[in-house]
Amino acid sequence: MSTTEFASHGWWERYKETVNEDPEMEVRGHDKFDTNFYIEIGDERFLIEMDGGKVEEVVPNPALNNRWEFGVEGDRETWEEFVAETPPAFNHEIIASNYRAAVRNEENRLELTGDNKKIFQNLRAFQRALDLMREAHNDGGGS
Repeated sequence: MSTTEFASHGWWERYKETVNEDPEMEVRGHDKFDTNFYIEIGDERFLIEMDGGKVEEVVPNPALNNRWEFGVEGDRETWEEFVAETPPAFNHEIIASNYRAAVRNEENRLELTGDNKKIFQNLRAFQRALDLMREAHNDGGGS
């Protein structure tokens, strides 16, 4: 388990390094995963700016001048379950969690927002980027 608090500046720096050094992300991103997305953790929002499958920057509290195509929202407890080394069922990957939130109206699930077409155009790279949150959180032992 990580000694850096989840979603702190240090945590996001480790996440950025994890994504940018991941060989699978190079395959999934194909140097074309340039879409920005946000992650909302409770009341906090972070914009992940992607460039060629690499995290260029993590912007806390993005403003009106920032742009994104889609995002993922959930409360802090749900995100902490998602990044756990062994996450519980339905919070272990984004489509399962989103299905439970959007179709079954279950609470404590992650929910996708934004442009559905962009989500599915970038799904494999986006899923890998989210899965790498678990690896960054667990010092490489989760994904």
